[in-house]
Amino acid sequence: MVKKIVLTGGPCAGKTTALAKIEQDLISLGYKVFVVGESATELIKSGVRPFGDKCLNLVEFQKIIMLYQYQKEEVYDKVSEQYDNDNVVIIYDRGLLDNKAYISDKEFREVLRYISYIKGKKITEEDLIDRYDMVIHLVTAADGKREAYTLENNNTRTEGIEEAISLDRNTMRAWLKHPNLKIIDNEESFNTKIDNAMEKIYELLNNPIRLRTQLKFKVELEDNILEQIKNNSILLDIEQIYLKNSFCEERIRRVISEGNMNYYYTKQIKKADGESEVLINKRISKEEYNLLKSTCEIDRIINKKRYAFIIDKQYYRLDEYEDYFILELEITDKNKIINIPEGIYINNESIKKKIKS
Repeated sequence: MVKKIVLTGGPCAGKTTALAKIEQDLISLGYKVFVVGESATELIKSGVRPFGDKCLNLVEFQKIIMLYQYQKEEVYDKVSEQYDNDNVVIIYDRGLLDNKAYISDKEFREVLRYISYIKGKKITEEDLIDRYDMVIHLVTAADGKREAYTLENNNTRTEGIEEAISLDRNTMRAWLKHPNLKIIDNEESFNTKIDNAMEKIYELLNNPIRLRTQLKFKVELEDNILEQIKNNSILLDIEQIYLKNSFCEERIRRVISEGNMNYYYTKQIKKADGESEVLINKRISKEEYNLLKSTCEIDRIINKKRYAFIIDKQYYRLDEYEDYFILELEITDKNKIINIPEGIYINNESIKKKIKS
């Protein structure tokens, strides 16, 4: 199975945080995940721009973006074919139709003619729509959460509030023909917005949808149960480094899964009710991870092995530390009753207390 999902939206919509969350969650569920970076940002950072000195005109810039994106997607299509025995999910940070939001319909048809000429075949708007199984549009914070609107996390963006809203709506219109377009708005908190996007992906993948309730317990295991779990789970080898920060919780994480290494940076505020408000959650490079590790003051380092598995449509994560285990449950809509796997023991009173809280 290969599923292709576009994550799109206006400026400051939360795509970077959502991408990191989606990638981490799906890897823990056993999927092979590819994240295809935003082509426009890559080109602008490299010096190919539709603004400033010696710039390209907007239509020529869109032709370059479209060709670059199309060829990248062809590469990932070829790579995904090598994973015959895996469930593969390709997440695109914007798709080919995003380009339509920045130019007129007539100009977009000109771009399509150019791509058709380069590729030696006629490519229509319908062809581009059919490339993706789902499109998730995250509404810009400028529309509904103006107080959260910022461009500080992307130095290639320059849009003000009204321009951001206009681009957001143009992007939404560009994808309206897609039969599986999901629009995620700003009516609730940002964390809820990300959870809503994740639920759409679970529906597409036919996975049980998680409730927004996590339970964690210190547990004891029978002698043979760990070996059984190891044989029926996805192993994530995690190094989690907490950086000293008096204002919020700041951490970097290295996750090794099946020989692949991924790196993440998170900054969040712990609330009085025990929940967390995520300020930043994004994927970073190995070089960025090592730089932060070597230059920042470290509060503590946690190393653990995480075994992620499903029993009877119930998600479990068992974290193995040096001298104890933590079991984490994410309850699903299809199974609201807490079932502790056989051979794992938790104090019944602590479960009752957690449920009530």
